Amino acid sequence: MKINGQQLGRAIILLFFTVFIYQLHVSEDILKLINPKYETLSKIGAGLFLLLFLAQMHRVFTFQEKEDNHQHHHYAHEHSHDHGDQPLTLKKVISYIVIIFPLFTGILVPLSSLDASIAKNKGATLSITNTAENSGKENVTPNEEDQQDVIDHNAIDPNIYKNKISKKDYDQLRDNVVNQSHIMMDDTLFSTYYQEIMQNAQQLEGIEVTLAGFVYREADFSPQQLVIGRFLVTHCVADASLIGFLTEFDQPMTLDDNTWVEITGTITLTEYQGAELPLIQVKDAHIIEEPDQPYVYPVNIEIIE
Repeated sequence: MKINGQQLGRAIILLFFTVFIYQLHVSEDILKLINPKYETLSKIGAGLFLLLFLAQMHRVFTFQEKEDNHQHHHYAHEHSHDHGDQPLTLKKVISYIVIIFPLFTGILVPLSSLDASIAKNKGATLSITNTAENSGKENVTPNEEDQQDVIDHNAIDPNIYKNKISKKDYDQLRDNVVNQSHIMMDDTLFSTYYQEIMQNAQQLEGIEVTLAGFVYREADFSPQQLVIGRFLVTHCVADASLIGFLTEFDQPMTLDDNTWVEITGTITLTEYQGAELPLIQVKDAHIIEEPDQPYVYPVNIEIIE
């Protein structure tokens, strides 16, 4: 019996990918990378890596009779494909490095949540301003059937995540927003309430709202102003975008960026960078710990006939 070193190396790589993805699920760090509705696909991927590892192990060990037959086949005719027993070349080494690099970075580099520095790089405040401008131009009403970008109609595993709602309940929720005296922006419906407030700011002016998020501020903010926001993850962290509100306190704030706070305030209107947008006049605020799951996700609407 002979052990093929290259084939063993490939098997080890497959095993490490399997264990790495499994560990992400066990620690729930997978939720720092993808929308929870894709957890099932990720688990299937880990299962495929495991199957490939088991299949690869069959190639690691070569018995004498099989080796003799292979050598006879090898000398019988010329062929250009590689059975994994050819010497390492520079091309092979580069291929292995390309495959191993994301695995090593995933294992050695600790995962961290997106924060205010990422928001600044993405031009977050400009994005919020553009959202307000687009909302005003579209003049969307709560009864409109057309769903917006943050509403994801893709089918999901019903056992994965709770942020799903029937079409009937969703329409009723949107209809009732303007009639509420106090809006509680919990994690499940955060993106839905955010969009309704951005689109119907004039109708919702004067209504109280409670939300939690991290602090982010621009250089041109007044000492009393800052943004309280969350990252919205539609598919994975690569497409994450900041959603949040410009807030104003009755005194200068010394909170550092990335500080998590929960605030309660009243929706008013203001103008920023030439666009009218909602501003929350804060009545009460207190610092909180960063939640285990800092991201929010689009609500998933179940279409029930």
